[in-house]
Amino acid sequence: MRSHPLVSSTSNLLNEDKCYKVSLVRRLHENNLNSITDLALLGAGDLLIVQLWIRSCERVIDKGIKSLFHANRKICKMLSVLDVGYIPKINNAAIFTITSATKALTDLSIGFYDEVTDAAVQMLMDRPNHNSSQL
Repeated sequence: MRSHPLVSSTSNLLNEDKCYKVSLVRRLHENNLNSITDLALLGAGDLLIVQLWIRSCERVIDKGIKSLFHANRKICKMLSVLDVGYIPKINNAAIFTITSATKALTDLSIGFYDEVTDAAVQMLMDRPNHNSSQL
């Protein structure tokens, strides 16, 4: 089975040649942030990632977030920490997708968005088991 690379081939973190190690990833923090794309997120959705930091990934848009958390993917059950701050093309729909799909999410960073409104923030506050000191 062929897997999409999580980051571009210029990054040495994960690529197709190392896909056998992908199942061992529990925390992903990519320093070469511009290399992560929507296509990379599609491949990451089937990983048992607990913590994911993709802050400032300018090549990620709401479509990538939707594909990452689409319909009962493994990441939806395990992810507890997510940092999607400073991603310019994230909007309310992406925040709605994150909040409705992630079951174990306790920490979410969503700073500095032009397209995220009070409605998305309210949805975060209305989550079951909401604890504003954690989320």
